This record gives sequence, structure tokens and C-alpha cells, in this order.
Amino acid sequence: MLSIFAGFITAVIFAVGMIAAARASRTLGAVQVVAMSSSIGLVIVVPWCLISGIPTLGGGQLALMVLAGIVNVLGFRCTYAALRFGKVGLVAPIVAAEGAVAAIISAFLGQSIAPLVAFLLVVITVGIVIAARSQDPAPFDHERPLKAAGLATLGAISFGISLFAVGILSAQVSLPWVLLPGRVVGVFAIALPLLAMSRLSVPRSAWPILVLLACCDLAGIAAYSVGAQENLAVTAVISSQMAPIAAVMAFFLFRERMGRGQITGLVVIVIGMSVLGVVQ
Repeated sequence: MLSIFAGFITAVIFAVGMIAAARASRTLGAVQVVAMSSSIGLVIVVPWCLISGIPTLGGGQLALMVLAGIVNVLGFRCTYAALRFGKVGLVAPIVAAEGAVAAIISAFLGQSIAPLVAFLLVVITVGIVIAARSQDPAPFDHERPLKAAGLATLGAISFGISLFAVGILSAQVSLPWVLLPGRVVGVFAIALPLLAMSRLSVPRSAWPILVLLACCDLAGIAAYSVGAQENLAVTAVISSQMAPIAAVMAFFLFRERMGRGQITGLVVIVIGMSVLGVVQ
């Protein structure tokens, strides 16, 4: 029961975060959003890390933390850019396929991959292609679905690598220290250089949405971790429903309409991810 509840909470939190990211990215630009959300997240995570205690880290753990931080920031950079050029209903299900990417990485590193899993990965890929290439009945200004799908796919790949690294780290260090690398990399690699060039300018009206986005990123991972401790597969399946929830929210908040082909692609992706979560 806990895994179902945690998975649902995770899906809602990440859906809200996706909506916040879309609004912020289309207003400020992806780079600015990554810089500010990382900075806000770091302010929240650092005290949490100090409260939880400083762990003893080996060379392998430090390497994993650096890798997780870099690909996590790259994933956010690609996802936020995708939301500038594509609708939430297109971007969200592609990014949510990060779990499938993590499964592929596990297979490449020596773990066997069942034929059914391979088939489901193909199904998810087909869903992405259908959603990206289908006609949009009501495109917004500067919308470029193929570019958005490409960027979202890069985001999913980056997040998948991050998930794999985080999965190893989470068994060795506490949650705040798992969250820390992405925020540190975002601040030092993006926020501080922008600040040094006097390009980190955020209007006061954008602060609430940026704070909401940073909080959703952290709270979603925390909720997912709670559910995964009881049942990882169930939590993964329920949390993957972030995609349709975000699409419905975007329809009501942004009036984003999707065509039949785009909806078909979304459904294929979500079904593929849900079944994959069960068999994994």
C-alpha cells in the first residue's frame, strides 16, 4: 500500500514540476532555469546533508557522485530546452522513459535482458516516434516537435544514466547526499559562470515558479525513494503515470491540445513503461 501511495505522490509531484518547468523555460530559457533551480535546490539540500551527517566516501563513490551530478544537470538542460519547443504531452512521456534507459545500461554492463524487456524497449521507441512525427492540431509559436522529441530523448538518456548511478549510491549514502551532486554541478558549471558574465537575471515574478520547480525535483525523488524501499516495481509503474497527469494538467493550464497520433504515441509509451516496470 505504501508503494502505491508513494508512487502516486511521486507522479503528481513530478507532473507539477514538469508544468512549472514548461512555464519557466518558455519565459526565461533552459539555461537560466537550470541555474536557478540548482541554486535553490542547493540551499535546501546542504543543511539537510549536514543534519544527516557527513559520510565516509571512497574513490568509487565520489566518481559515481560526479557522474550522477553531471548527467543529472545535462538531463535537466535537455528537458527544459525540449519544453521550449514541444508540448508537455510530448516531452513528459519521453523523459519518463528514463527507467527504460537504466534497464538498457544494466544490460550492457553484463546483466541479462529478457526478450520481453527488449520488446518493450522497442515499443517505447515506437511510441516516441509516433508522438514526435504526428500532426499537431494546435501548435504554439516556435513549436518544433521533432527537435523537442530529440532533446527529450537526450534528457531521458541522461536521467537514465543518473538513475543507474543513484541506484548504486542510494544503498551506500543517505538521500540528501544522493541529491547533492546535481545541485553542486548545476551551481558551479552553470549558475556561477552566468553570474560572472552578468547574465543571471531573473524577474521577481519568476521566483515562485522556480522555487516550486526546485522543491518538486527534491520532493519527487524523496517520495520515490520511500516507495521503492517497499516495492520498487510498483512504485516505478505508478510514478511513470506522471506523463498523462502532466498532459492533462497542460491541457487545462496551457490549453495544449494534442492530435490523435500524439495521444496514441503517449499511450504506447506509458503502457510500455508500465509493463516494463512490472516485469523488471
